[in-house]
Amino acid sequence: MTREHYDVVVIGGGAGGIAAAVGAAKLGAKTLLAEKYGFLGGTATANSVLAYCGFFTREESPRQLVGGVGGSVLEALGALGIPVQPRRTAHSGTWIVILNPEALKVALDRVVTIAPVDVRLHTTFVDAQREPEGVTSVRLYGPSGLTTISAGAIVDASGDAVVAAALPDGISGASCIHSRNAASLPVRIGGVAPDATFDRAILEEALRESRQRETETVRKGGGFITRLPGSTDIWWLGIDLEFDANDPGEMTAAEQTARSRAWRAVEYLRHRHPGFEHAFVSSTGPGIGVRESRHPRARLTLTSDDLFEGRQRSDGIACAGWPSELHVHGEQQYLGVGGAGYFHVPLDALRSAAYENLWLAGRIIGADPIAYGSIRVMGTAFATGHAAGVGAALQASRTVVDADAIRMALRAQAAVLEA
Repeated sequence: MTREHYDVVVIGGGAGGIAAAVGAAKLGAKTLLAEKYGFLGGTATANSVLAYCGFFTREESPRQLVGGVGGSVLEALGALGIPVQPRRTAHSGTWIVILNPEALKVALDRVVTIAPVDVRLHTTFVDAQREPEGVTSVRLYGPSGLTTISAGAIVDASGDAVVAAALPDGISGASCIHSRNAASLPVRIGGVAPDATFDRAILEEALRESRQRETETVRKGGGFITRLPGSTDIWWLGIDLEFDANDPGEMTAAEQTARSRAWRAVEYLRHRHPGFEHAFVSSTGPGIGVRESRHPRARLTLTSDDLFEGRQRSDGIACAGWPSELHVHGEQQYLGVGGAGYFHVPLDALRSAAYENLWLAGRIIGADPIAYGSIRVMGTAFATGHAAGVGAALQASRTVVDADAIRMALRAQAAVLEA
């Protein structure tokens, strides 16, 4: 088994992990980013959730809430000819950026290379070792076998809190697993006529006909559907399933059920929806889009009051402005952010309550169910990941780690802290 040392190790190459790794590297930290797939992007590329949410406030004239690394990713996409202007959704009034997944993979490669970050794809987290002072090392498995990486600080940006879950007391008891948010399977559809419009009644009926059991939910209005930039393909997000994402049996059944439903739904559209006569399932997933799984203990938990009041804080290290989006029993609900339309994520929401040098990024930061419905989206994950990476780099260099120091470093890297 080989052994190596890095200042900062980041587990997970989604929005939070990319931002953490780039933020740390820009401070001069020797940084490793480990990703289990052969590409970066997390939910956007591995699950085809092709919309960046949380970059902007929910207003007639949106304000940008995420800069820094997230902003660099949008710039890299624009340089590839992909439009990144936000689009307002009719059903919720939120602003999103629709993604081209293949362009996104290239853009992310460019962003981490410039930083520079040592990226290892096809590399899976195995376990972690700890001593009283914190996490000392992680073991990773990749093409060359097992490698032990010691580090000054670790950022868990896995989305499923794999590092925290592997450590004693890393998650409180069995953790609190909020079963509030259903998972969704994105479906990419080819062969649709360029001038085809979307009949909501037929879309909804296609979802209804695709069910195997009456208990399977049907999105009202047929779900979210749009053309993808730079492509004639359709992106359809309408198949929702509720299950325990920590149970491999339930996860497997959900993946299989969702794929089957997607096939039957597109078959229905082909025979009944004008312009879909030659439609086919271009791709699903590859994996179902899990919204929620494990929740490690953080030093501070964001609450519904933070969201409803739009609470601003002197120790805020990221802005969150996406409404609390809840997916429960087939119903999609949006709870608006109060105050100025965004709230601050405080430093301690990114810090493990159990381990001094374990940082949390993305959807696993400290948040109650209502606040979680806001902070879990990818735009906000860029912001919290950026802050976690900066904090980890400062800690690894034995610099005083406090909100003022992190905010100063984030501002120097063009992060947005006030909108």
